[in-house]
Amino acid sequence: MKRNREESQRWFNQSKYDLEAAKRNFEQKIYPYTCFLAEQAAQKALKSFLFFKGERYVWEHSVQKLVDRSSQYNKRFATLKEAGAILDKYYLTTRYPDAIAPPALPYESYTEKEALDALELSGGILDAVRNELEGEY
Repeated sequence: MKRNREESQRWFNQSKYDLEAAKRNFEQKIYPYTCFLAEQAAQKALKSFLFFKGERYVWEHSVQKLVDRSSQYNKRFATLKEAGAILDKYYLTTRYPDAIAPPALPYESYTEKEALDALELSGGILDAVRNELEGEY
């Protein structure tokens, strides 16, 4: 169990870093990477929670599916399902030209509002995980 807690802490620390990096990108008006890093922060925070709960292998990359898995341990996570669905949209389309309809490119396709919303949704997920882990490390 000690290893799971250590792994959980590592993943949560990385999620906090990713969210801070997303905020720095937002300040620079780099909105696609703000959205992507916000998605990554949420994904890693949820994986942190699952490791904390004893899961050994968490290969899932969908925030929404990670929310579903997390809600099996705590029903409060179910309220984050819509946030997960929105953040999932930023996993590929923010980075790959072939994941978005031509002639658009990812770097010109995301708005300040989308980036701000992504930061808020991701922050809410990190807060939910933090509340579950608080005092446990």
